[in-house]
Amino acid sequence: MATASQSRARSRKRSDSTREGGPAFMDDLLTMAGSLASSRKEYAASQLETLAESVRQFSGSVPSIPTMKAYAETAANSLEELAGYVVESDLSDMVADARDFTKRHPLATFGGSIAAGLVITQLVQSRADAMRSAVRSRRERSGGAARPAASSRGRKSRSATNGE
Repeated sequence: MATASQSRARSRKRSDSTREGGPAFMDDLLTMAGSLASSRKEYAASQLETLAESVRQFSGSVPSIPTMKAYAETAANSLEELAGYVVESDLSDMVADARDFTKRHPLATFGGSIAAGLVITQLVQSRADAMRSAVRSRRERSGGAARPAASSRGRKSRSATNGE
């Protein structure tokens, strides 16, 4: 029969191995995410460069507001630098850099998170509105308002036929 001290020692060994397995699991997870991310890095970089070009075009359309033009140019340059960073860095470097930035600038991270949340909410909402209007227009073109009623009548008549 095991003594209480032996039981505690076994329990400590199990919890130590669990703690050791945790980081290994996270490393494996990051490696898998890294291989997925590396396959999409070029696409992300090209999208950032496209966004930078759009911002440059915007800055050209507001020549009467010099401050706005300067901000837009700075944003476009930053987006191009970010695109280069995405191509040149691997996922683990990006995660480490993000952690460092978060530690150095917690308020900026919080504000950026709120801004990103608002942008994502607007994008999702506009996408949902577009899908609703597309469904509505399809129903109107196909006479969809009458179709569900006809199909429910068809089910009723089939069930009445099957019941007899």
